[in-house]
Formats: sequence, C-alpha cells, structure tokens
Amino acid sequence: MKKAILHIGTEKTGTTSIQKFLFENRSQLASTGILFPETAGFISNQRLVVFGKKAPEADLAGPNLDATDPLALARWKEQFVLDHVAEILDFHKRCQRSANDCGSAQDSTVIYSAEHLQSRLVAMDEIRRVADLLRPLFDEIQILVYLRRQDKYALSAHSTSVRGGNQHEFAFEQINAAGPYYNYSLLLKNWSEVFGEESVKVRLFERKRLVGGDVIRDFCDACDIDMQQSGWVMPETENEALSHTALSILRSFNGLAANDPRLQQHSKQQLRGYLLQQVQTITDDFGRVLPSRASAETFYERFAEGNEWIAERWLDGQGFEMSFDDYPLQAAEAPEVAGIAERLDQLIEAYTPGQKTVAQRIGGAIKRRVGNG
Repeated sequence: MKKAILHIGTEKTGTTSIQKFLFENRSQLASTGILFPETAGFISNQRLVVFGKKAPEADLAGPNLDATDPLALARWKEQFVLDHVAEILDFHKRCQRSANDCGSAQDSTVIYSAEHLQSRLVAMDEIRRVADLLRPLFDEIQILVYLRRQDKYALSAHSTSVRGGNQHEFAFEQINAAGPYYNYSLLLKNWSEVFGEESVKVRLFERKRLVGGDVIRDFCDACDIDMQQSGWVMPETENEALSHTALSILRSFNGLAANDPRLQQHSKQQLRGYLLQQVQTITDDFGRVLPSRASAETFYERFAEGNEWIAERWLDGQGFEMSFDDYPLQAAEAPEVAGIAERLDQLIEAYTPGQKTVAQRIGGAIKRRVGNG
C-alpha cells in the first residue's frame, strides 16, 4: 500500500512542533517506511503550496522565485514536479526492496505537513492541482486537519499578526470573520469534494482531546507512528506567547514610518527579526489582556452551525469544549506600560549590522506565517 497523509493545518494548532518532529526524525521514520519529503520543502512543505497556487504570494514563493513572472513560475513548477515525483518513486522502490529482502510486505507512507495548505489554497482549482499531482503516486490519500475553536484561534493569531506588523489592540469586532481562516465547514467541504469525505480525518486541538495531552503524540497516533519505539527525538516546546509589554513595544515599532529617524537608517524588515528575538524574553505581571466573555461568545456564534455540522460528520457528535469561563465578564482594560518609546529606542540603539542575517531570516519566517491573516 502506497499511502500519503496530507496534514493541512490548521494554523495555530502546533504545526511547527509537528514539522520539527518530522524533520528531526527523518532517518528513523524512513526506517519504518515513512517519508517526510525533502523536495516539498523543509520544515514546512510549502513548495507543495506554491505548486498548488496559480499565482503564489511573494512571501510564500520566497526570494528565489519571481512569482509575478509567468514563465519563471511555469519553469519552477515543472522542475518541482520532476524532482518530487523522482523522490517519491525512489522511496516506494526502496520500501519494496526492503520488503522483498525480509520476505514481508511493507507499506510506504509519505507525510506532508503545511499549514498553508489550509490558509492559502482556498480555491477549488488549487486543491485539485495538488490532488492531480499526488493521485498517480499513491493508492490512498488521507487528509489530516486539526481545528481550534475559532475564538481561541483568533487570540493566538493576533500575537503572530503583531509580530508581522499589526499595531492594534485585539478586538473580536475587528476580525474578518467571513474570511477562509475561520470557516472550518467551508474548508472541510472543499477538501472533501476533491478527496472524498471518507478521506478526511478531523482532530480537535484541545489538550483533553489530544493523545497524552500532546499534539505530537496525537499526530503520531493519527499517522500510525509507533511511539513505543526508542530513539525518537522530541523537539522542545516553544512558548510563542508574548507578554503585554513585549506586544506594546512591537506595536510601537509597527507604527513607525519606514523613514522615521528613530530607525537610525535601518530598514524595518532588518529590525523586525532582531526585535522579535529581544522581546521574546521580556516578562511582566500584567498577564493576558482578554476581551469580554460576551464578545467571545458572539464571535463564536457565527460559526456554531458549521461546527455542529463538522461534529456530526467527523467527530461522533463530540464538538468543541464550550466553556468561555477563561474570559472576564467585562473586557480587561489594557494596562498602560510606562517608557515604551524609550525601551524601543534602546533596543534599536543596541542593534548592530552583525545581527542582520539572523534578523532577516526570522523576519522572513514571521512574514510567511502571518500570510494574509
């Protein structure tokens, strides 16, 4: 059996941790007949997303591809297909040889993981383009998707948007709830139409619903990866949450014009990656500044009917946990942090050209993750 598992996200459901696990355990996975394909891109398989897009966004395509040049894009896609098909066919052959040598049948499984499959492939022809590439290579294709309750997803995504340039405080009322990021029922309808409803496996990103309370262990359970084997490398858990002070500094930076003298002639793109490194370690005693419970419930109600439909079809009627007790009855007032302008100036003053390469790399990664959200 030649099988593909297409992990399509969604965003803010531990996808980076999952991808790090797949990347750091490539050799051990291969020894068990599982491939995390290099040609699809490491550590997120976003080259597969670029291939699916008719006109990929510049941040998705990366600096080495001019996605606005149709000829260059066509050549890139042609080469991608050649390289990727060769890698997959070679892997299938190696698995078959191994099976013949030990006198037993060995399945070959290819696992793809890219959260941008959810957030960027929003048109049916884009999803079909990916399906047309993969179908001749596999006997079975399974779609694996993790869903996070929309209000919790929105809160988590806001921190990423501030990293990418957003200068506003969080408010549910400001969110484009009609967009594709929150409409899970539309997401699943589209992927089901192309791959079949029976091929879609839905899991909820809730600690109590995850195997062992851990998304990596849950992912391995979903993909039949034997975690009882020794030798697995477990990536360190990353805390992406930023303190209120850190977010305030970034929002202040985001509000500066590109030619603001406070930037000391550095580009904002260079400084952003550097600042993200610096503010990650800033702590305070303010805690999370949350909107009101009523605003969270009102926001969620926009998706309740679609979520119920998902629960009935894929989750045996057991949908999201529905407590909103984490939110205060009244919206928390954002505390004012003294000396934000001065702290930002000190950070910019400490920036040196030697930090440029790392800063640019981090800034580029954040830009890709923010995407269009």
